[in-house]
Amino acid sequence: MSTSGKLRYFDYAATTPADPQVIESMSECLGIDGVFGNPASSSHAAGAAARDRVEHARQQVAQLIGADAQEIVWTSGATESNNLALKGYAEMATSRRHLVTSQIEHKAILDTMASLEKRGMSVTFIRPTADGEITADAVAAAVGPHTGLVSLMLVNNELGTLTDVAAIAPVVHAAGALLHVDAAQALGKTPIDVKALGIDLLSMSAHKVYGPKGIGALYVSREVAERIAPQMHGGGHEAGLRSGTLATHQIVGMGTACELASANMAADSVRIARLSARLLDAVLALDGVTQNARVARRIPHTLSLTVRLPGFSPSLLGDELAVSSTSACNSAAGTPSHVLTALGLDADAASRTVRFSLGRYTTQEDVDFAIGCFQQVVRACRQNETVAGRQMLRETSGRTGETRFTKISPEFAIAPQLSGDDLEVVRTEGFRTVICNRPDGEEPGQPAFSAIAEAAGRLHIEARYLPVAAGKISESDLTAFAMYIKTLPKPVLAYCRTGKRAELLWSMSATRRK
Repeated sequence: MSTSGKLRYFDYAATTPADPQVIESMSECLGIDGVFGNPASSSHAAGAAARDRVEHARQQVAQLIGADAQEIVWTSGATESNNLALKGYAEMATSRRHLVTSQIEHKAILDTMASLEKRGMSVTFIRPTADGEITADAVAAAVGPHTGLVSLMLVNNELGTLTDVAAIAPVVHAAGALLHVDAAQALGKTPIDVKALGIDLLSMSAHKVYGPKGIGALYVSREVAERIAPQMHGGGHEAGLRSGTLATHQIVGMGTACELASANMAADSVRIARLSARLLDAVLALDGVTQNARVARRIPHTLSLTVRLPGFSPSLLGDELAVSSTSACNSAAGTPSHVLTALGLDADAASRTVRFSLGRYTTQEDVDFAIGCFQQVVRACRQNETVAGRQMLRETSGRTGETRFTKISPEFAIAPQLSGDDLEVVRTEGFRTVICNRPDGEEPGQPAFSAIAEAAGRLHIEARYLPVAAGKISESDLTAFAMYIKTLPKPVLAYCRTGKRAELLWSMSATRRK
C-alpha cells in the first residue's frame, strides 16, 4: 500500500472529473475573444455564434441517445429534468393521475413523487426483487386504467443494476401511460436508443459523464411534448419548456462530453469491466464480504459491497481512498440506505456497506491499492473480533448472568443494556466513561439511566445520556457523540438494548472524531 497521499478515486457514480477536451471546449466560450454571447441574442454575430455552439451541442447529446436534436431540452441537471418530467406531466394531467415508480429510485424521483402525492396524485412504489431488479411483471401488476406515467431509472446509482426498459416499455404503453427514465447513471456507460427502447422522457446530467456540473438535459419525445407543462417561466426558451438564459459554456461542455462518450464507451466499458472483476474477485475472496444484487443484470462500473465484520465502517478504508457509503443520501436523518433496506438488508448491514464506482481514469494501480486497503481493514476487524471474543464474556458482580463487552477500538467498546450492578465489572475492566444510547422507558423493566449514573458516580466513572431511537440518528446526535468520545476520559463504554445503536453511532461519527 502507498503512503504517498495520492487520492485514489472510486466515487465516479457521485461525480466525474471533466475531461480535458471538455474543459478546452468550455474555455472557448468564456472570454472576450471567445464565443461568450447570449444564444438568444439574434441581432448580432456574438449571439449567433453562441447559438450555433448550443445547437451543435444539442445534436451531440441527441446522437448519444438516438434522439432528434429538437427533442433535447437543456436543464441544470438530472434532478431538474426529473422534476420537469414528473411535475410537468402532473400539472397537465386532468385524468390518469396515478404514477408508478420503484422503492430504489434516486431521491430526486422519490422526493418529487412524495410532493406530488401531497398535491393529490396517487403513487405506487414497486418493491425490487431480492436481486435488486424491477421486472416487467411487477410493472404490469402496478399499472392500471388510471396510470398516466411510470418513472424508473435505467441504472441504479447504488447497485449498478440495469432495468430492462425494453421489456417494460410495451407494458407501460399498453396501459396508456408514458415512460420516464432517469438515465443519470447510464449515460455514456451503456448504449441508449430512446426510440428503440420506447422511452418518452429521459433525464441526463453532464457531470456523471465527464462534463461540467450544473448542466443536464431532458429528452422529450415530440409525441408527448404537449403533455408536459413548463416548471420555469420567463422568456419561453427551449420551445417553452424551460425558460432562462442558456449557459453556453456548460452546454458546450456537455455536448463535448457526450461526443467523447459515444466514441469511447465500448473501449471504456471493456477496460472498466476488467478492473472491476479484478477488484471484485479479490475482495470477495475475503471472508465476510458480499456483493449486493450480484446476479442481476448490471454495468461493471458500480459495486455495492457489504462487510459483515464487527467494527467495520467505510471510513476505516482510509483517507487516500475516495469511496461512498451507500447511506450517504440518508445521513442527515441518520437512516440507512433506502435502496439496501428495500433489498432486505437491515440497518446494521447497510451501515457496513461501501460503494466502489470505477471510471475513465481508474488504473490497475488504483484497484490494487483499494484491494490492499480492504485486506488490511478486514484483517484488523478479524483481529479485533478475536480479541473481543476472548474478552466479551464477564461474570457480573452480585447476580447471575454475563455482561458482554465488545471492543471496537483501543479506546471504545459497546455493550447491551447495563444495570447498576454491572458498573463494578465496568470499573474492573478499566472503563472510565459510560454512555447510554438507549431512551429511558423503551421497554418495561429497563434500568433507568439515573440508576446507572448514580452507580457510576460512586465508582468515579463518568456517565452521559445520549439516547437515540433505532433508525433515527440525527446530525446533532453524531456531533454530540463525537464530542463525548474526544473529550471524556477513555476508554469509553457505550450501551443500548443490544449495543448496535452504539456501534452505529461510532461508525457514522468517524469523520467528526478526526
